[in-house]
Amino acid sequence: MSTLNDEMATVRSDVDDVRDHIRAEVPKLFEFDVTVGTISYNANSDSVSVTVEPSSRAREQLSDELGGVNVRTDGQLEFEFRVTNTDAE
Repeated sequence: MSTLNDEMATVRSDVDDVRDHIRAEVPKLFEFDVTVGTISYNANSDSVSVTVEPSSRAREQLSDELGGVNVRTDGQLEFEFRVTNTDAE
């Protein structure tokens, strides 16, 4: 029988794996460099929220992509991913 500490360590490891996965995958959604900021879990809605900010190179990359126009990159984006369960066979 596992102890509470063992179970907590397992959960912590699972949470760290999810955070690592999010940090690796979310930037691939953009055509410019972004920095993943805060990652938080909301137990009430069973979701994970992620903040994303354009990196210091993003303005230059976007300007080049759009033909040299001036680009402002103020603020951040926030994404909320709902946790889903699938039955393993």
